[in-house]
Amino acid sequence: MDCQFCAEFAGLQSESRIITETAGGWVLLPTVGAFTPGYCLFMPLEHLDAAADVTPADLERVAAETEEMRTLIQARYGPVIMAEHGPRDCELGASCCSHCHLHLIPVPDPDAVTAAYAKTGGPGRRLTSMSELPAAADGSYLYLSPRPGEHYYWPSAGFARQFVRRVCADELGIGDSFDWRDHPFSPNIQRTLAELSADLHVPDPA
Repeated sequence: MDCQFCAEFAGLQSESRIITETAGGWVLLPTVGAFTPGYCLFMPLEHLDAAADVTPADLERVAAETEEMRTLIQARYGPVIMAEHGPRDCELGASCCSHCHLHLIPVPDPDAVTAAYAKTGGPGRRLTSMSELPAAADGSYLYLSPRPGEHYYWPSAGFARQFVRRVCADELGIGDSFDWRDHPFSPNIQRTLAELSADLHVPDPA
């Protein structure tokens, strides 16, 4: 199985990182490379390339569920930005994985993240909701929601791979540790899994 997430969700890896699963088949899990506690991914069990590949009707539900996940994380870890590097038609763009995943990252200053995106790609296109992505995206793209009710879209041209990780790691003063391959931050993975599972009253799998 080529997709590491599909392999994990199929039970081909020994340990599950899933904190919770929605009725619509999306899961919240701490990411490998969690350079700050609370850093999670929200993603479908089904293999989709990008949120923009979800039908607009279903994306309305996903958008609402994602906000629920942001609220959960913010309650413990502070302000959380949401971001996606969305590949289309196998064009990875600024992404490094073709299984749709929305980043939920606690940061000290969400506006500083927006400013970093604008410095690279201009002001971006303002969207009213994540559900507008299918209409906006005609190629690989970057999506950013620095806070509830604020949504932006950029074509991926000019953005580096793992861009949101670079920006957020830099804001946290650990810019050299942005790459998840080299810096897995395993203690933060376990802490996030335990703490958010407890917040949801889910028994800690450990």
